[in-house]
Amino acid sequence: MASPIGPGGNGSARPLPNPNVVVAKSGTPPYELSPEAIKGILVNPIYAGIGPFPRTVEDEAWVRAGSKLIEEEGPEQFLVNLLYVLRESLDEQLLREIYGSGSDLD
Repeated sequence: MASPIGPGGNGSARPLPNPNVVVAKSGTPPYELSPEAIKGILVNPIYAGIGPFPRTVEDEAWVRAGSKLIEEEGPEQFLVNLLYVLRESLDEQLLREIYGSGSDLD
């Protein structure tokens, strides 16, 4: 399966890894979160309060969790996961709801 992040451009003939996280649906009870969903939460900077999203975790906690994941899985995997969760979290519908239908998204 090809990486959904995009082909080439990484200065290597080696393809990028596939994301190994999932984005949990809002309101999912903690006991129903898979290890992949928990990792997706740890990688997602939205929880640190970016853009119109409220901060639910302090910067220090987010940075330390990210640093630990980079140690365990490597920077490439972390960055692939980061792009994946941002793209899944910031889909067009959400952006339309935030910024309205008169934006450049139309």
